[in-house]
Amino acid sequence: MTSRLLAYRPEMELPETPGVLPLQEDALALAAQLLELQGPAQFDAFLAHQLGATAAGQQVRGTPLEGPLRQLLGKVLAPLLPLHGGSPQALKRRAAAIFGMELEGLSPEDKEFELARQVVHLIDAVNTALVQDGVLGARDPRTRVDAALLQVARRAAPGLLRQAAQTPGRDGGHWRREGGHIVVLDC
Repeated sequence: MTSRLLAYRPEMELPETPGVLPLQEDALALAAQLLELQGPAQFDAFLAHQLGATAAGQQVRGTPLEGPLRQLLGKVLAPLLPLHGGSPQALKRRAAAIFGMELEGLSPEDKEFELARQVVHLIDAVNTALVQDGVLGARDPRTRVDAALLQVARRAAPGLLRQAAQTPGRDGGHWRREGGHIVVLDC
């Protein structure tokens, strides 16, 4: 019986081009790199690196979308990482709420890695949404980046939308309909 186990040779699918990692392994490597960051400047460098590491990111890199994309992702995602200090437990709870994840029962290292994987996935999904949006030069770049992040956040980070809705000092406010009129509150 043990000889059958020793003779087992599983079939493995390897990438056709050497040096190109499959998507899953690439995302895992980027998540591991994200966990090694020590400061906000390194996070900005990581965003620049990720733009070059994926096919969608390479299409966004060097376009007018790159600056607003890096700025917005840095503003949204950097506070979720232990780059600015703060309690690691509070950061994990906040990030888990944003990504809609249940991290109960995982070791602290596994929690951090799962959150890093979600951040990498979100960045790649925003890049993909920007590329699939059509011509890279159409419309205002900041508007396109905002729209792509909102579109992706609906699926990948629903808590991000709730957090944005609860942020004080936003443009806009609450409203309600009264008959044929709309009454705007808190603006």
